[in-house]
Amino acid sequence: MNALLRALSAEALKLRGTLALWMCVIAPATVAALYMLQMVVMDYDKRPTMPPDEAWKMYAQAVLALWTILMLPLFVTLEAALLAGLEHANQQWKHLLALPLKRSAHYLAKSLALTGLVALSMLVLCLLIPAGGWLLDVLQPRFGIGGPPPMRFILSHAGIAFGAALLMVALQGWIALRWRSFTIAVASGMTATVVGYLVGQSERFGHWYPWSMALQTMATEPKHLDFVLVAGIGGGLVVTALAAWECARRDVA
Repeated sequence: MNALLRALSAEALKLRGTLALWMCVIAPATVAALYMLQMVVMDYDKRPTMPPDEAWKMYAQAVLALWTILMLPLFVTLEAALLAGLEHANQQWKHLLALPLKRSAHYLAKSLALTGLVALSMLVLCLLIPAGGWLLDVLQPRFGIGGPPPMRFILSHAGIAFGAALLMVALQGWIALRWRSFTIAVASGMTATVVGYLVGQSERFGHWYPWSMALQTMATEPKHLDFVLVAGIGGGLVVTALAAWECARRDVA
């Protein structure tokens, strides 16, 4: 445990001022701003005004869905590649693995750092949703938003999506750390994202594919919610444990 804490402390120092950390603000801000602008320019002549609480929930769920469908898989891909690149550059792995710490501690620290960045980005998104909603109320009052935002609704939906995404996070983190090439890390994630968008629309296979598990939580009536949560969290833990074991035994050229 002490070795892991020391490795985590080193990861925190490395992340200061990096693009990986800034992306935790840039990515959710982009999603929140784009959807808010889309609602501002929408034609409301044929759209009835909703009650304030329903308008809030519709707005919040739409922003979370846009994040989950498009931005989250790409964000995980980029963050994993950036984190791995800190060590792949100049062969820093050789230096790390020469330190008097368990090899698995270095991998677990990287994995926890990636998971933490994903959690931070989703927390930022949860804070930006009320800000965007209040601004939308000023710019386009016909949307119907009013009163306090449903923070319990927002945080619970974001938390469920985060849990379902953990298997994807673990797999993408392993790919980025296992292969030195930035191209492999990014190309694999982008390909998996496109496939996930297509597979995620399948009633039969959508809940089995790691890159579309989080998407399943955004359905109006999610039929596979329990499955994707258990598979996301449990699968993420298993993949991380196996990857740490493999890292501890792998020769670093």
